[in-house]
Amino acid sequence: MSDLVEQSKRSAAFAAVDKHVLPSVRVLGIGSGSTVVYAVDRLLELKNNNQLNPKLVCVPTSFQSKQLIADAGLQAADLDDLPILDDAQGGFTSIDVTIDGADEVDSELNAIKGGGGAHLREKLVANASNKLVLIADYRKDSQVLGEKWSKGIPVEVSPLAWRTITRQLEHMPCMQKGSRLFEDEHPVANLRQAVRKAGPVVTDNGNFILDVCVGNIYDPPAVERLFKMIPGVIEVGIFSNMASEAWFGNSDGSIVCRIPKSEIKKRE
Repeated sequence: MSDLVEQSKRSAAFAAVDKHVLPSVRVLGIGSGSTVVYAVDRLLELKNNNQLNPKLVCVPTSFQSKQLIADAGLQAADLDDLPILDDAQGGFTSIDVTIDGADEVDSELNAIKGGGGAHLREKLVANASNKLVLIADYRKDSQVLGEKWSKGIPVEVSPLAWRTITRQLEHMPCMQKGSRLFEDEHPVANLRQAVRKAGPVVTDNGNFILDVCVGNIYDPPAVERLFKMIPGVIEVGIFSNMASEAWFGNSDGSIVCRIPKSEIKKRE
């Protein structure tokens, strides 16, 4: 099973890179997670075959992706360093494309991200990109968020008030203006604990993470907005209406590329 999963990750990553990372791409966002490792592997192959822009700059979304970029011999730059990289052309207005993983993706390409704790930087880079392309294996492909991902919505919070924020999240209403936002009557927020370290996970930004379980999420944009209204919430691991494509590797070796369901209906 693990070999099938890894092969499906690799297939999705390679296909997305081959389509979107053309020699014309000057600035590339590099996401985080296990599937992104294969995307960087493919970038290295393209680099060795002189198929990348020789001035390609990669923008990392985490310590992990920064290390992957360095190990591949690619040039890295933090997001705020981009405007000064090319003064002769007036600086960069955006990242050409970002390729990133996901913990779950629904039919509209809303995604849950943050299983690896990097969703703040991932969202900053995605928001600064012309295009966000998600890559994942078949286990992450859902119709509704929460259908397969049962670990909760990652919410990065200030350590100064994590207990207060926990209580406020757990009192969030599941209904708003007559519409149900999520399945469970009462959210449950758990402070994410570290592995091989005593105490909580500390993000690259020095914050804590609460994993908020709500069951199926029926209105991801509304839940994202509602959570972010709480003072002390730094970022929410729901990426609403941000991705333009999602690539999934299947267990039989095939690859599926999806666009938002609403976009399909517009084209019919």
